[in-house]
Amino acid sequence: MKKNFTLLLLLISLHSFSQQDYAFGVLTQKEKEMVTYEKDTTANAVVLYEEANTEFFIYNDNSINIRTIVYRKIKIFNKEGFSNADVSITARIDDERKDRIKNIKGVTHNNGKTIFLKKENIYTAKAADDDTEITFTLPDIQQGSIIEYMYTRESPFLFNFTGWTFQNEIPTIESVFIAEVPGNFVYNRKLVGYQKLNRNESTIKKKCFNPGIMSDPINCEVMTYSMLDIPAFIEEDYLNSKWNYISRIDFEISEYRGFDGHNTKYSKTWKDVDKKFKNNKDIGGQLRKNTFFKNEIPEEIQSETDNMLRAKKIYLFVQDHFTWNEQYRMFDNINIVKAYKNRIGTISEINMSLINALNTSGINAKLVLLSTRKHGYPTTLYPVISDFNYIVAKVSIDGKNYFLDATNKNLPFGMLPYRCLNKQARVMDFKNGSYWEDIIPSNNNGRKVQMLLKLNEDQEFVGNMRIIHNGYSAIKKRNKLNLIEEKKYVENYEDENDYLEIISYKNLNLNDNEKPLKEELEISIENESTIADKIYLNPFFIDRLEENPFKLNQRQYPVNFGHPLKFDCISTIIFPENYTVESIPKSKIVKLPDNKGHFVYKVSTKNSKIMVNYSFNVNEVEFSGNDYLYLKEFFKQAIIAQNEPIILKKN
Repeated sequence: MKKNFTLLLLLISLHSFSQQDYAFGVLTQKEKEMVTYEKDTTANAVVLYEEANTEFFIYNDNSINIRTIVYRKIKIFNKEGFSNADVSITARIDDERKDRIKNIKGVTHNNGKTIFLKKENIYTAKAADDDTEITFTLPDIQQGSIIEYMYTRESPFLFNFTGWTFQNEIPTIESVFIAEVPGNFVYNRKLVGYQKLNRNESTIKKKCFNPGIMSDPINCEVMTYSMLDIPAFIEEDYLNSKWNYISRIDFEISEYRGFDGHNTKYSKTWKDVDKKFKNNKDIGGQLRKNTFFKNEIPEEIQSETDNMLRAKKIYLFVQDHFTWNEQYRMFDNINIVKAYKNRIGTISEINMSLINALNTSGINAKLVLLSTRKHGYPTTLYPVISDFNYIVAKVSIDGKNYFLDATNKNLPFGMLPYRCLNKQARVMDFKNGSYWEDIIPSNNNGRKVQMLLKLNEDQEFVGNMRIIHNGYSAIKKRNKLNLIEEKKYVENYEDENDYLEIISYKNLNLNDNEKPLKEELEISIENESTIADKIYLNPFFIDRLEENPFKLNQRQYPVNFGHPLKFDCISTIIFPENYTVESIPKSKIVKLPDNKGHFVYKVSTKNSKIMVNYSFNVNEVEFSGNDYLYLKEFFKQAIIAQNEPIILKKN
């Protein structure tokens, strides 16, 4: 009786949601009977309905705030869908301002039984960047449960009115966003993603916002956006950031028309940004430390007459001097002199030190803003500074441009870390004006394996293997080798590769980033299986493609590798005269359309030798959704080729 009364109070106190008169606590017969989602029968759960209602209001300190009420109803089909009952809400905190998360309510419906979320099961903890994270789990989740929850967010951050994300990690039947925006706030709007709106409406609501005694009530624009039958957004390998493609509506403040008649425009030009950055103490001010660095850079480096050699020596000097503290921190509390003296700093402090050191030595270096792969693509139509989260340097020497990042000691001159391979960067030229420049990754990437193996009397293959790493393969391997002792590295290598024993190991050029990294191994490989005097050997006992990274039936968003891929394997296998070759893998050539990639696999025999030649190349950095099935089949064929063994038979 008490629970029914509580539910009745909820129904009375909470407003009904739009579209289909959704109300908290009310279930339809269809929702109760649903056992799968007909448009995606593989789904573990489905969002039945969700809605966000946003309005502006006067907070008790007479400031303007934004209130958003969020409601969501989800049907859970099986145990794999239970995680959808775990809810996390991030509340932003900045100086003395903060978001307020209020009126959290949740309920689980199980076959006519209603279980409410208790307040003591709502938890608050510190999140990244000093924000607050509020978490809760809806109670008593079972297969077939329907869950509902809602909460209110009150925010003082008027210029971070972020809009609404329609697409989720599970399918969504209907998603609605409604906002009442006072006429004195003007926002740019951007629809992101591949799904289309089924409602895009705008009306004027008279005198909907009362700013108080300072002004008369003003009109609001009431915006309604909705989508129907939205597929799940499933993150797969080689996705730079889901926020580039997940379907949502974004808002960016353009203009504020003050109640006192004073208007402020926020859609600045890059010329405005250039001027602001040049005069900013944390940016332009930090780039005017030439005198300090002139006294710190050794004379033998500054006196180098060749520009390229001098630039490389300065880069190595700064790279060796600093240790990155794992912080990015773009434009706040930057002190490169202090960081230099402590030999530790943020991304910004290290790379701005590099810019100063280059400029003071006669190498013209510029500050570059970029966004990392996980951060998303920056907006190119107009400046959105929050789109950037990384600073590097740019130099031009003998007509060739180089991007430089001194934060990783294993990066060669002119290569950015993989996280920075994100299409475009903004070069801040304070003299001639900033401009966009493409980030072009190195083409000299990949691994080359060379092997000479011989079958001995113990039916083991023994011999030598050399692995040559170039580009990003070399950076990745150097990062790994520098983290652990060589003995442990060898042990891990054996653990990762079945049947392999490493008798001896050495590497070459480990500390010379300008040269390929080479690994030389003396190895022994156990016979994978012996059946009726037959010996089976897979020449891809290392670097074998075990699993296709592409599993979806279709993928709308692009596949982005970051840089071209290349793997070559050349092997010679010698066997005794009392053995013959029973079978070898068939030669195979598979190509991607428009010469975007290919692999060639050739196995031949001569006398008592087997020669294996394998070359795998992906020449394109990014593939559209239209190329997805070709790419999926390409990797499938490569896996099939790599899993076919060589079979020797004893005479």
